[in-house]
Amino acid sequence: MSNARRFASFMNTIQLAPRDSIGRPNAPAISRSHTAATRQRLQPRGGSVPAQKRILVVDDHRHSREGLRESLLGEGYQVETAADGWQAIKKVKEGRFEVAIIDLDLPPVYGVDMSGWDLIRICRAFHPGITIIVVSAEACQEVKAQAEELKVAKVLEKPIDPTQLKAIVRTLNL
Repeated sequence: MSNARRFASFMNTIQLAPRDSIGRPNAPAISRSHTAATRQRLQPRGGSVPAQKRILVVDDHRHSREGLRESLLGEGYQVETAADGWQAIKKVKEGRFEVAIIDLDLPPVYGVDMSGWDLIRICRAFHPGITIIVVSAEACQEVKAQAEELKVAKVLEKPIDPTQLKAIVRTLNL
């Protein structure tokens, strides 16, 4: 076997870690078997979700994003995540989500500022019926007024209680 073939074979067997917006690794690579095992372990308890809701979680903090993802997967929801507004827009364009959980404080990408409010407007442009849950460090009157204007279903203040979030998502009439 030639060196080129060996290298190609080797490259097909490894998984590269996902990269952030400027090319740095932002999470360890996860093997397909690990992902499948996690999904099997996180099957819904007692059939609590009659139809799987697709949920998009947008948060630049990896631990928050992945914690919410794991918590919602445990309830049987289909969950996708995005670390910034641009990733979220790509996912919203590619598929339909019933619920989007959006952090208001998103980082600039490629030098362009995009707030959570901007992302909400864009999500609504693609899917007018999407249910939005906003996450903010401070749930002051300004945030609540803006949320009401944009017809946001719920405003949650950080730190988020996963049990409360799951109860909110469960009660949404979608």
